[in-house]
Amino acid sequence: MDIEALKTYITAIDEKSFTKASALLNLSQPTVSAHIKNLERFFQTSLIDRSPKHFEVTPTGEMVYRRARQVLGLLAKAKNEVKQFHEQVGGNIHIGASYTVGEYIIPSILKAFDDMYPAVELQVRIANSKRINREVQQHELDLGLVEGKVTEQGLSSIPFVEDEMVVIVPESHPLRKCKEVSFQDLQDHTWITREGGSGTRAMLDYMLESSNIRPKKTITIGSNHGVVQGVKEGLGLSFISKTVVEHTDAAELIMNLPYIHSTTRSFSIVTPSNEEEITEDAQVFIQHVMDLYELS
Repeated sequence: MDIEALKTYITAIDEKSFTKASALLNLSQPTVSAHIKNLERFFQTSLIDRSPKHFEVTPTGEMVYRRARQVLGLLAKAKNEVKQFHEQVGGNIHIGASYTVGEYIIPSILKAFDDMYPAVELQVRIANSKRINREVQQHELDLGLVEGKVTEQGLSSIPFVEDEMVVIVPESHPLRKCKEVSFQDLQDHTWITREGGSGTRAMLDYMLESSNIRPKKTITIGSNHGVVQGVKEGLGLSFISKTVVEHTDAAELIMNLPYIHSTTRSFSIVTPSNEEEITEDAQVFIQHVMDLYELS
């Protein structure tokens, strides 16, 4: 089986188009079609239902797509390990970080690591926790630094620092004028949330559910900075990381409210459960994080 055919197949699925795949890979369309047909012969199944106006991945095509991404991820790791063998600590580390960690925690970690290991090339992808966990699981990333608990199969996690969650309320919000905030008040006002898959969203959902609060209206914003700015503008109240609040000069928005209990979560290092799948450079980076936070 041709590795280039796997790359072509993944690109065609991602782009939902043979034409776009051929342009991105600098291949002719007949070559792209030939790669797909070769894979279909190898797997003895149809991978893509296609017509001039129709492009749909078959169920077996989805299976092959997932495994193909894993195979290419493992090959990239193997190539990197061979390079490490010859050059020692001096390869590439592909790191995933959730938004809160990526925006406010990882820059100082990277600076300290780069000072110690300047020959290592660092590549950081920032996305929500669910996506980072999935990409570590599929070997597209060497490791992740994420928020909250990691429950996905095939992954292990090491908590490295605690993070407090706080309620933030606009300075001119009616709740600040109440002598006594009622349970109903907490349901009558708009809450600003992060998107699904975010560790921060999971904590807010857990808080609302455990406190039995069902807001009449919620607004979803896909970034921490956007949530804080929304609260500053009076859009609503939110439940967010104190780390974010401290880094966005928004400490004055923190408000202790009845019925809502203080909550903490952990930021965690995420790796494949099988230690043999963790590159040597990634192990050095993990140890570096643990040393920084005095976990060794």
